Amino acid sequence: MNHRRGGTVTDALRSFHLDDRPRSAEPAGLASYLRWWSTPGVSIAIIDDGSPATTWCAGVRDSNTEQPVDPSTLFQAGSISKSVAAACALRLVAESVIGLDDDIHDRLRSWRLPHNDGWLPHITLRQLLSHTAGLTVHGFPGYPAGQRVPTLPEVLDGVGNTPPVFVTTMPGLQFSYSGGGYCVMQQLLVDMTEMPFAELAYELVLDPAGMTDSTYEQPLPRDRDDAAASGHRFGGRPVSGRWHTYPEQAAAGLWTTPSDLATFFVAIRHSRAGRPDALLPQELAEQMATPYASNVPYGLGLQLGPDDKPPSIGHSGSDEGFRADAVLHDTGQGAVIMTNSDVGGELITEVIRPALVDHLGWPTPATDASRSSTAGSHVLAGRYRAEQGTIELSACGDDLELRALGQPPVRLVRDGDRRWRCVTLRLDATFPDLRTVVLHQHAQYVDDVTATRVD
Repeated sequence: MNHRRGGTVTDALRSFHLDDRPRSAEPAGLASYLRWWSTPGVSIAIIDDGSPATTWCAGVRDSNTEQPVDPSTLFQAGSISKSVAAACALRLVAESVIGLDDDIHDRLRSWRLPHNDGWLPHITLRQLLSHTAGLTVHGFPGYPAGQRVPTLPEVLDGVGNTPPVFVTTMPGLQFSYSGGGYCVMQQLLVDMTEMPFAELAYELVLDPAGMTDSTYEQPLPRDRDDAAASGHRFGGRPVSGRWHTYPEQAAAGLWTTPSDLATFFVAIRHSRAGRPDALLPQELAEQMATPYASNVPYGLGLQLGPDDKPPSIGHSGSDEGFRADAVLHDTGQGAVIMTNSDVGGELITEVIRPALVDHLGWPTPATDASRSSTAGSHVLAGRYRAEQGTIELSACGDDLELRALGQPPVRLVRDGDRRWRCVTLRLDATFPDLRTVVLHQHAQYVDDVTATRVD
């Protein structure tokens, strides 16, 4: 069943094809949002009716060069690398090189999982792929340009910038996200095949799936530098050396484009449908999309849609200076969004996903007519008291003016249902009801401030 409300999925992006307007204008151009979220560039691949449909790009690859993002621009995929790496492992399962439930200790040669006071648990490939092996190390920061890049066994032993990988919870009991587990899986595949992981991934998945612009090579070959986006910090400052190098290839090392990732997720969809020329056998593809723990809906390298949402597969990704997100619903609608900024995730969740929601089958929250979704600036104006002090909101035409703690006023403009956004600071004001305002500042270690109306 098609859950779209009308038109084509690309209609959702047309509102971005506007002149650059001030934030008080509705709707705002995407260029304004890119500046607001300190994100130089974005690339979006649309999946429509189960097929890659189009790629739409905006902004620049590097804030210093102003070279525009185009459909062939490479981004670091972060943890979306795990989805493609899991498919590599499953290709070897399909070829009977290893079984999903075989003990990995029988096949590892270049590195051994350390004992816990003489206790060594059984660990399987299925557990590694589903984050149920109980292993340590959530994620990896990579290695800046000029730093020595350790080998993968050294990473696993903690000789690098992350702790060693070892079992910390009972394997098989529950989901516990571990990039370290995917490093163990990477070493397992390398030991079994005696091939570098980047070559293995090309042979098993990238080439068969038609991911022509993608590579797990780390560091990125110099002849591909010009095709790659640079990572950026908050405020738009490029990452030193443009990006980090990730020896943790299976966990975080894929360089790719949104269109290549869209092609990959469609290939998994075709595999689940049992197409004869599919990337994976149907049974394995279905196992890839089956949750293996009760606490988190995660399959074999795939994030799965929660029970209260339409069924979907996908993954999110975060490397230093890059944020990405991919989803493909069972309806055949989906998108892959890649950005070159540490705060690109907020651009994805706050701007791009809502713009696509009607066309991707994502549910929209029910609205309560008694709430302030239609309340104008004059209705919301007044004095509010928080634990930190008094907050005053004044009507300024259709906008609001915020005064807090004796600071000069800042302007707020309406930005969606019950939310107003500051045009000067990275601050949002949300009104759960007509007598409450919640101030949210987009910065680390900062809590929301809730204030209640007193006049």
